[in-house]
Amino acid sequence: MSEWVVMQLFRDICVVPTQSFRAHIATGGPIWPDFECQTAVRHCRNGRPVDQSPALNGADLEPLDAPCVWGGFIDRHFGHFVAEHLPRLLFSLRERPADIFLFTAEPGLSAVDLPTCVWDLLEWYGLARAQIRIVTSAIRVRELRAGPQAEMLPQVEPSRDYLALVQARAAANRLVPELADRLYVGRGGVVAAGGGGHAGEGYLVAVLSALGMQVLDPGAVPLRKQLALYAGAKSIVFAEGSAMHGRQLLGFIDQDIHVLRRRKGRSVARAMLRPRCRALVYRRTVDGGLMAYFRNGNRRPG
Repeated sequence: MSEWVVMQLFRDICVVPTQSFRAHIATGGPIWPDFECQTAVRHCRNGRPVDQSPALNGADLEPLDAPCVWGGFIDRHFGHFVAEHLPRLLFSLRERPADIFLFTAEPGLSAVDLPTCVWDLLEWYGLARAQIRIVTSAIRVRELRAGPQAEMLPQVEPSRDYLALVQARAAANRLVPELADRLYVGRGGVVAAGGGGHAGEGYLVAVLSALGMQVLDPGAVPLRKQLALYAGAKSIVFAEGSAMHGRQLLGFIDQDIHVLRRRKGRSVARAMLRPRCRALVYRRTVDGGLMAYFRNGNRRPG
């Protein structure tokens, strides 16, 4: 990726609310011209678009004449929001720091329905609330710019230029690292809420705490506290999960990162984390999984 990323400019673009949402892929947002031929401005995985063109229902479009930037889809899932949608912001804010940023959310949701972590993340990237507009009805935008999706799932490594912007944000936010030799980032809060985790993790946390190792439940502390702990640890041990993507909010740190695999053979966020640390190791901790099911018979995500 070049040192200066030129954003694409589109004129008289229709932007519609989210019409469907499945597997963290939304149908909605800008109806790009020659939609099937677009790549950089669409939601991609492994460099290939995975979204579909939304439909324009009805002819009444609110005009929006102020210059706008496409911010992306607001996914309430922390990991997917950080890994797939927020990576557009830093290049976009560098080039268009004062524009309105347009987002879509899940069908029926508005700004008041979004969890605190969403606003904390947008604030971390330097985006003021006054610049944010959640599209809940169809609009026609006179000028809409779109930056690149600088990181994407499952394994697309960021550029050096992008990592420099990530590091600059931490400096701009005056993040003060909280020093520690070792930090364990668990999934206790996720399990308590009905999500998946390692069998016996409660015992592991008790043992590590008794040995003096710092333990973090990321859902129980503010975002800045999480990042301060990540920035100050000489070694981080993650129980595999979405909290790992929080480390993407920081650039390179001279530390080791160990990941306790929760799903056999998975190397979540390997491409994203590898250029951000001294060493990255995935540990084999499971040979299989015990699945839970919803009442309708569908598998419950692990």
